Parts: sequence; C-alpha cells; structure tokens
Amino acid sequence: MPGFVPAKPVGSVLLAILLAVATMLQAHAAGSALERIQEKGTLTVAMFGEDVPPFFYTDDAGELAGIDPSLARDIAAKLGVRLVFDRSATTFDGVVDKVRTGDADIAISLLSDTLERAARVSFSRSYVSVRQFMLINRLEFAKLTATRGAGGAAVPLAKLLDDPAAHIGVVSGTSYVGFLGQDFPRAKMVEFTDWNTMLAAVKAGRLVALMYDEIEIGNWRHADPAGSLDLRPFHLAGHPDTIAIAMSREDQDLKAWIDLYLGKVSESGFLPSLLDTYLYSADTGLTND
Repeated sequence: MPGFVPAKPVGSVLLAILLAVATMLQAHAAGSALERIQEKGTLTVAMFGEDVPPFFYTDDAGELAGIDPSLARDIAAKLGVRLVFDRSATTFDGVVDKVRTGDADIAISLLSDTLERAARVSFSRSYVSVRQFMLINRLEFAKLTATRGAGGAAVPLAKLLDDPAAHIGVVSGTSYVGFLGQDFPRAKMVEFTDWNTMLAAVKAGRLVALMYDEIEIGNWRHADPAGSLDLRPFHLAGHPDTIAIAMSREDQDLKAWIDLYLGKVSESGFLPSLLDTYLYSADTGLTND
C-alpha cells in the first residue's frame, strides 16, 4: 500500500524512549553539579588521610585545622551546605581518584595540578605555589661527586644528581614521582610509602637525596635544627609546584564557581590571610617570595 510505514515493535519504541530519557538525565546531571550538591545538602571534600601541616592537620582540640580545611569550610558555607571530610585516601593520587569516581565532590588536599592528573580530573585555578626541594645527604653526595671526575669544571648540582648511581627517594602516589622522572631521568628512583620512612633512609645514607616540597622540608628544619649538619636542602629553582582544587571533569559549572570563588577570596584578603597565618608564619620559616 503506497505511503504505508510499518509500525515499530512496542519494545523498540519503549527502549528508544528510555535511552532518550537516560541521555537527558545524564546531560542534566553533568551540567548541574552545584544543584546536585545543594539538593543533597552536603559538600564532600576528599583529603589525604595523614596530616600535612600547615595545609591540614588535627589541632590540640581534635579539630581539622590549616589552609585546606579553612577553604573547605568557607566554600561549604557559601554554598549553604553541610561539610563532610573524606580522609580515607592513603595516597595523594588516591585523593584525586575520590573525585574521579564521584565519591567526593571536590578534593582540597595540597594537590599538585599535574598534566597526568588533569587527564583524570579538572583543576581550579591555583591558590598557592610551593617550591620543590632536594634534601641531600652530604656524605653520600660527596662520594657520588668523587666518582664523576669533573675535570676541574664546575658541574651544576642538579646535573650531578642525574646519575644512575644516585638513589633518590620520593613518596609513592605523589606528584614527585613524575617530577623526579622528568627532572632526573637517569637517577635511580626509590619509592617510599611515607615521608618519615624516606627521611630515615636519606639520614642513614641509603639515599643520596630525596625530593619533596618546601612544606615538609620546613617541618624537618623546625623539628631537627641540628639535621643540617648531615643533610643539605637544595631549592630546585624554576620548578614551582602549583596547588589547586580538584573536581570531576563533568562538573564544569562547579569548576567555574570555584575559580570565581578563589578569585574573590584572593581579592578580599581572606586567602592571603590564611597563607600568612599558616604557611608564612614565623614557625615555618618559609617566606612569601
């Protein structure tokens, strides 16, 4: 019969409708992270399980203190929701995975916004930059340089450390795994589960150096003033480690809001005040330069 169009089976029509509805719901969810957070009434913030003062730590009253908890509380207050911290991650990469999998809305946890991590999550604008340091065992470094035969020419310290005989420590699951591979590709990377174990290894001479940020180096200086007799801090100039807030790549409205938030708290003086209180205080010995 001319013009006759066979009817589609009912099951196919129903399936098409369900797929269309699912697509609409996914599109709505992807573009409304702020609505999702406000509707559920909570903001879940992922944070590394171990304390890293002055960014996040448990104070004498048993409360979370530091730069990152202060930012998290202010963000939750401005969104009008209750704040929930998720500190179950055992590595910093694990913190990133919390937002990638949707277990947390955002992550505020001294996170370096590396290119590798940015392939998995979105990052806000940076809210602080910390310097990269090596902590060098003086005796082991002297042994290393004695075998290099510089021929009287001055060889930069960083170049001397880029040697297969140089065992350099990093903490697994941190951005410093990538930084060390990039900056010292010929050195032998030795990964540790935590800072204290790595520090003990460089003190004992099992490493010629370790690589980490100025935060832990500052904490070490404060806790062990005599340690500089055996260990030498070395600033890796030109290698700033920018710190940012992470969120799901789908939550672009949330990213835009947080970027705007960070701009406003920087202009209002709230963020500079936090940094001066916690990071650039007399106790840390760090400077805002």
